[in-house]
Amino acid sequence: MPLIKTGNKIKALSLQEIRSLFCYHLEHTDVMAKHDYFNVFEKTLQHLECFGFHTIKKIKVLELGCGQRYSFSLLCAACGAAVTAVDVNYVAPNSFPIFFYRTLKHNGFKRAIKSSARKLFFDKRYFDVLEYCFGEPLLHHRPQINFVIADATKPNYPLPSQEFDLILSNAVLEHIADVPSFAQEVERLLVNGGYFYGNIHNFYSLSGGHNMEWAYPESKPSTRVPPWDHIRENRFPAHVYLNRYKPSDYIDAFGMHLSLKLFEARDINHDPGGFEGKHFLTDEIYSELAAYPKDLLLTRGWCIICQKE
Repeated sequence: MPLIKTGNKIKALSLQEIRSLFCYHLEHTDVMAKHDYFNVFEKTLQHLECFGFHTIKKIKVLELGCGQRYSFSLLCAACGAAVTAVDVNYVAPNSFPIFFYRTLKHNGFKRAIKSSARKLFFDKRYFDVLEYCFGEPLLHHRPQINFVIADATKPNYPLPSQEFDLILSNAVLEHIADVPSFAQEVERLLVNGGYFYGNIHNFYSLSGGHNMEWAYPESKPSTRVPPWDHIRENRFPAHVYLNRYKPSDYIDAFGMHLSLKLFEARDINHDPGGFEGKHFLTDEIYSELAAYPKDLLLTRGWCIICQKE
């Protein structure tokens, strides 16, 4: 089975999808850059100190699912790590025409249009804010990153075994169809004693349906899409594949291959605990969702840390 399942392809971008994407990036580009630096990068490094990573300088880091802005990989490279960044989309930095052509070739017309529009209109602002947060220029570190395109139809990555000291993934595991195979790959790629650090967006949470209108449920709830629509009527389906793994499923999948060190609930800011959307879970809505524990419906996500022993 493939590690990442993309589901049925939607060949054309709807006007609603174009509008939603543009408005989302217009409103949230600054917020995303600050979040990616302070809540993802800084808090991950602080947390890793508890597991012996007092510095990432000169260690071999692999980011699985680096995203098209690859901010975590870029920041790690700026801190002196040897970084490999993997994604199923074409992400390597190039001039705009080359970027469009290669994205079109590797990922199709729809992804090429979406990624190129984001790159053209919003990426400069994003990286400006990211650099401001970091305190020094970042983009000159891009050539130091080894960018690799993963094939979503194959069960492994084109990388050597026992190569990496630290493997990270942020908001990736919920998109993996075969998590046991993913965990097996992580085990293959890690050196003995190496660590995997993952942040998981809980599918069953209010924002877990990946509808952009519920991206920030506490500060900007949707007035159009019903709460938990993705596990109720699903009238506004996501444009990405999402598995339906629960905590026990993730724990079992990784436990087959690695030693589990931590599995902990996290909020939108990647802090321990912290439910989201509690005031939206009315008695009427919960009567529809009674098959699910309330903790599952209200937990934004989880952090998982494993070691290869």
